[in-house]
Amino acid sequence: MTEHPRLETAVRGRAHRSASASGIRVLDRAMQILALLAEAEAGLGVTEIARRVGLGKSTTHRLLSALARAEVVRPDPRTRLYQLGFRLLQWTAGWLDRMDVRTRALPHLRQLREKCQETVSLNLHDGLSRVAVERLEASQEVRFVAELGQPLPLHVGAGGKAILAFLPRPEADRALKAARLASRAERLVRRALAEVRRTGSAVSFGERIAGSGAVSGPVFNHEGRVVGSVSILSVAARLSPDTVRSHAELVRQTAAAVSRELGWAG
Repeated sequence: MTEHPRLETAVRGRAHRSASASGIRVLDRAMQILALLAEAEAGLGVTEIARRVGLGKSTTHRLLSALARAEVVRPDPRTRLYQLGFRLLQWTAGWLDRMDVRTRALPHLRQLREKCQETVSLNLHDGLSRVAVERLEASQEVRFVAELGQPLPLHVGAGGKAILAFLPRPEADRALKAARLASRAERLVRRALAEVRRTGSAVSFGERIAGSGAVSGPVFNHEGRVVGSVSILSVAARLSPDTVRSHAELVRQTAAAVSRELGWAG
């Protein structure tokens, strides 16, 4: 039995804080190395990197080895000089793709807002979630406001269902499994997704916010892969059956226009 539990707890607390501080220092040093390699016109050796960053050679070598395992840096097998790795290029390409979708979609979103006089948004697929990356608000006194940058589950709301319905079956199954829905709830979602695939648009009422409604259409890239959705966001009281049908046609047209901007030929 421990005779001094308070002392033991204090020691563990200090050890935890020390480990956290050490981790932050390691991350800071790794970032310094990456910044140095990004600015270098050619590859740099361990000795030069250590000198410029102000670290010992052994510490620098350990950090470079860890970064190389993560493919963030890569050593030239001939010269043993280090450069930035291809993983950073992949991450940057993914970020640029997102920015490109937003840029290409913006004129079409403006036209959509003019036609429907409601808030419109662009959502992008992100793993098991979707994220609103653009929002153009309506001039209506009572209007729906979409939160930008907040990850939302794919099975909730028209914006997510418009994406989920067109994902490859294994990906859609993973997303639904991660949602941990009850059997009946999952059956209802799958039935709704089948309807989205049939009509080419998704409709939801109050799934995230009581009194709200949304109509969305899927956006595809040049490979025919769904990458996002275009949504009209409103209050449920303004969404009569005729209005929903009109909005559905508008989002299908807008989503198709954005998809063609991305090289989709479907």
